[in-house]
Amino acid sequence: MLAAKDAAEVRRWTSNPSAADADEGDAEDPPLLLRLSHLAGALTEHVDDMPASERVAFFGILDAVLADGDQSERDAVATGFLESMMAAADRGFDLRRVWHELGPRAQRYCRDWNAFTGVRSPDFMRPA
Repeated sequence: MLAAKDAAEVRRWTSNPSAADADEGDAEDPPLLLRLSHLAGALTEHVDDMPASERVAFFGILDAVLADGDQSERDAVATGFLESMMAAADRGFDLRRVWHELGPRAQRYCRDWNAFTGVRSPDFMRPA
């Protein structure tokens, strides 16, 4: 499901002439941060369309990038995906649906983001 959503977003981006002016990455493709932000929106809107096993695998990749990616990759995961997912939670997405599927680094980032923005993390987000 996410691969199809990402492919559609890349097609939309590459058909937009103003996208060629992007400063980040290959002008042919949208910046990774934007792609991950779009994927966060797709996941939060269609969470029931994606099997839990696929979500766990996807979140595992994101956690691995947070651990071993270069700075721009880590920033794209944190700002593009995780912060977008947290914003969706502010708009009504039930983060509890996927919280237990997130890796430890992603969970830590989300708690740290809440602390940074002055939001008290709900009990389900706190480490056991």
